[in-house]
Amino acid sequence: MSNAEVVPDDLLDAVYAEQPTAPDLAIRAEKKTKFAPWHHPVKQVVRSKQWADLTHRLLVDSRSPDQQKTLRYFTLPGADLLDVRVLAEALAPLGTKIEYFGFNAAPSSSMEGGAMAGVPDASFSAESALRQAGQITNDALVLTDRLEDIAIPGSQAANQLSQRQHFDVINIDGCDHLGYVPNGRQSSTFAALEKLLGHQLLFRKPWLLFITTRADAKLLGPHTVKMQGAILENIRDHGESFNPALADCIGANIATLQSDLNAAWSTQSDTFLKVYSVGLGKYLLHFFHGQHNLSADVELASVYTYPIQQTEPDMLSLAFRIIPHPLNVQPATAGTTSVRSPLEPEQGVKLAARAKRMWNIGIAVNEIDDLRSSAIDGTKKLLDAANYDLSAWQDWLAKHTTRAMQVEI
Repeated sequence: MSNAEVVPDDLLDAVYAEQPTAPDLAIRAEKKTKFAPWHHPVKQVVRSKQWADLTHRLLVDSRSPDQQKTLRYFTLPGADLLDVRVLAEALAPLGTKIEYFGFNAAPSSSMEGGAMAGVPDASFSAESALRQAGQITNDALVLTDRLEDIAIPGSQAANQLSQRQHFDVINIDGCDHLGYVPNGRQSSTFAALEKLLGHQLLFRKPWLLFITTRADAKLLGPHTVKMQGAILENIRDHGESFNPALADCIGANIATLQSDLNAAWSTQSDTFLKVYSVGLGKYLLHFFHGQHNLSADVELASVYTYPIQQTEPDMLSLAFRIIPHPLNVQPATAGTTSVRSPLEPEQGVKLAARAKRMWNIGIAVNEIDDLRSSAIDGTKKLLDAANYDLSAWQDWLAKHTTRAMQVEI
């Protein structure tokens, strides 16, 4: 180019002008119009009333102000990081930043609305917005592996998990059941849960375990056998205190408890969901009380249910509070034996009592005006920030096959 040639202003602007940030590009992107089950307002009740409220309480009740500065969080967030956004807002008054780690195996092009050429995908945009707002740490990371891969020794997912510190909150927010094995894999979601429980054993502060799972009487498997066995062991060893609590939970007769329990596992109903919740809680209690020197109590903080693929509720969202015991040092005379903490029957009684109070939020969101309004408003806020077409969302809800809802936007 000779000195006499003049460079057009628009070309100079294109080269030297300030470039738009990732969030700016996301705003310019075409609005997303594909929706998933977690975009229903019912899910917002789980995010706000269960995950956010319990996490806030955990930090306030069991962490010093200095420890509240960072929340170490395991998640399966999806492209829009909706759970991270909700937690970030709830913890903002504490000045907490979230250091999340998790997995999202779905490619960007398969996400809600897909990715546009030249525009950052949804997860990049969501992370950029959270980072610019100072709500996440520089160590926040989501990998494209599957959750189930952490149960495979030597896998990238397992190696990456081993390099992370213990988590204040673990959130296994699954769309399928705990026995699910992805195509081409051999390990299940339940095996991944067990791997995470092992990862947490040396953590001696209270922490939260959130599990959202399909609970379908037709989808039982080896993991359910473990849960059933944990209940049966309590019936056998602590029946005097546990049996009345279990019978009261599932509406059974003490005299016919065993047959009523067997029937409960075979039919999709509130009774099945309650016994499933008790079984999972009892399994966790058995796991932690089986760790001779690293035992912990398990509390069922809350349990929600709602329908997802049928008219009867088939999703459970459970919140467990894990409270480690002080380190149990064995005496020098113990030799090759060790003293195992007894399985505390009162913990099982409490699990059954809490499971009895299972909350059907599918019904509640339609019957409680304040709950419905807050769920709708919270979902709209999240979807708008994630660049969804709210008019399309309104239409999607109105035509929903199992949970139709009329909303104003």
